[in-house]
Amino acid sequence: MFKLQNFLKRYVWDPETTPYFTAISKLSRSQADNELFFFAIMFSVLFGVGTFTSITGQAPYGVSKAAAIYCFTIVSAVVLVGTVKNIYAAYYATSAPLVVLVTIFVYGFPTKMELIDELVLLVIVLCVARYMWRVITVCRVYSILPTREPENRTRRRLF
Repeated sequence: MFKLQNFLKRYVWDPETTPYFTAISKLSRSQADNELFFFAIMFSVLFGVGTFTSITGQAPYGVSKAAAIYCFTIVSAVVLVGTVKNIYAAYYATSAPLVVLVTIFVYGFPTKMELIDELVLLVIVLCVARYMWRVITVCRVYSILPTREPENRTRRRLF
């Protein structure tokens, strides 16, 4: 029988595969690998879509080659963070939420957005900006993280 609590504990709140609330001093190398891999996937997709919409003109600001190039370089930096844990790529990727905030304050929100939508977007961008400091710190200490075996080495299945 499918139990939501077991599903969430296994795939969303597992300290080995999703260690987002684990202190960096207690991370193992495999936990850092999992966290940075998921980070790389999420940001690559997000800024890949940003690249595509900037090129095609589907973005609220129309066609922008500069925005497309910037989004593509963020995708490249995030891939480097996810694969080789490069600290300089992490620093560059950290600029993305800050650039989004500056863009929002310079150009404003699209006119069809309601106040609650604007507030939710601002909260999300600020949370991502805060999370980027964790990514930088994980990349900085990655080489000294211990390599230890996972506590539960059972094979994962969806149900």
